[in-house]
Formats: sequence, structure tokens, C-alpha cells
Amino acid sequence: MALLMSEIYEVDKLRLLNTGSNIFSKIVSNIEEKVGLGKGTAKIYATIDLEKCRVGRTKMIETEPENPRWYESFHIYCAHPATNVIFTVKDDNPIGATLNGRAYVPIEELLDGEETDRWVEILDEDKKNPISAGSKFHVKLQYFDVSQDRNWNHGIKSGKYPGVPYTFFAQRQGCRVSLYQHAHVPDNFIPKIPLAGGKFYEPHRCWKDIFDAITNAKHFIYITGWSVYTQISLVRDTRRPKPGGDVMLGDLLKNKASEGVRVLMLIWDDRTSVDVLKKDGLMATHDEDTENYFK
Repeated sequence: MALLMSEIYEVDKLRLLNTGSNIFSKIVSNIEEKVGLGKGTAKIYATIDLEKCRVGRTKMIETEPENPRWYESFHIYCAHPATNVIFTVKDDNPIGATLNGRAYVPIEELLDGEETDRWVEILDEDKKNPISAGSKFHVKLQYFDVSQDRNWNHGIKSGKYPGVPYTFFAQRQGCRVSLYQHAHVPDNFIPKIPLAGGKFYEPHRCWKDIFDAITNAKHFIYITGWSVYTQISLVRDTRRPKPGGDVMLGDLLKNKASEGVRVLMLIWDDRTSVDVLKKDGLMATHDEDTENYFK
């Protein structure tokens, strides 16, 4: 185990691989733009990998694609079999991304724990030749053995333990995680799972619990996930009806917002949700429908 402190500053003299200057390229680009699949402005981002394991990614840069500057820091906990720290620069596409090149920093050069601040040459996909224009990554790295962390391998020693550092959400009292076998479990769920004290496990019902949580919310409702479809009802078991259980999810959230509850959603932007393909997306995420519903 180790902590890898990394900063990605910039890439200089980047020449994009998927841009064309001839008339045909421009015509194709315009057609793609019209049907919702065009590249439009270049969106450059960088990633950090430990061999094939992605451990970090920057924001996208649109304003200076030839000299993208991120100046982003990463605290990476790692226990990976790796020979190199790999920095990759890519140009985002409507589906997927175009690889521009990769820069390699050997792990063995970091093991002494000294801070490394350098410009690293960007190579092509075959890891043989520098990409055109001689582009380089400006990065900073420092390796810390996990034994240097005073909290390592000591567990939670007291109630004052601050929790895992550098996380988005700090450790708090009163949090709860619920595990579910399925979105809904019928009454005849088998087998019975014995617990201590002669009791049996009572399965949770995900849809019901979500409905109760939204209905009883007083301050805020945060929803994040792959898909949120407003035209579904959460209570569907006719043997377990609930007051207001037939209300659609979208209406339920709007009703809570009208009560003064803060309702926020973070859902996946499905890039296949375009009229030329299928408005609800090839995987039926309905993200465009959801966005339009709450406008």
C-alpha cells in the first residue's frame, strides 16, 4: 500500500489527431453537428493510470486545446502491480474518446520518496515514437509508503477518528447503508435466514424505502445514479399499498420541491439520446426526458 501524490499541470504544443482542415472533413463535421453527433469544440482531458488501472481524471479543457492547463491535484491510494505511472491525454468524443498520446514515469524512480517535478515526453499508442510537435506533460509526483501514515493499520482508535482523508464526504454520526437483494422482495421470499436470538432476516424493499425516504424528507433530497425516469411509480405491490403510492416519481419530487425541500439530481448524460437514434437513449436511460420534465 502507498499514497501517490500527483499533480497534472499542462500539456504543451498539443496537435489534435482528429481535426481536419480539408473541405470534406468540414462537411462531415457539419453534418454530424446537425444530427447531434458532431465533435464540435475539442474537449481535452488527461488521465492517470497505474498500468491498466485508471486512478485519476481531470476536467475537460475547451478554451486552449493546443495547450491545455489543468493544475489539478490527486491523492491516490494504491496497491497495484505496476511498472509505470501513465499519463494519457485524450480528446472527448460524443461516444468514446480519441487517444492523443501517453507519457510514462517509471515507478522505480519514485520509490525513494523524493518529489519529482518534470516534463515527460508524450509517446504514441505503440509507446515507440514521440507524437508530432514533441508534446510533453508537465507533472509532479511524490510517493509515500503507507507505513508513514500514523493512522495506518490501527483501525478506529477512538470516537475522535476523523475518517478516511481526502474523501468528498467526511465521516459523520448517524449514517446508514442498506443492502438489497432486489428492487422489490415479495412476501413469499425464501429461504428464511436465521439470525442471532432466534430471529429471522427481514428483507428490505428498495422501492418502498425510497418512496418513504422521499415522502418523509424535510430538508433535502439528493438523487444520483445511472438513470432517473420520472414516469414510474415506486409502490407497485398491490398487497402493500401506501397513501400516495400511485404518484409518479416526477410528480412526487415536484411536490416535495413545492414544500420547500431542496431537490437535486445528478444523472448520467447518455450521448445516444438523440432524435436520429432514439430519444430515450440506446439503453433507455430517458435522461433527455428527465431534463425536459424538470425545466
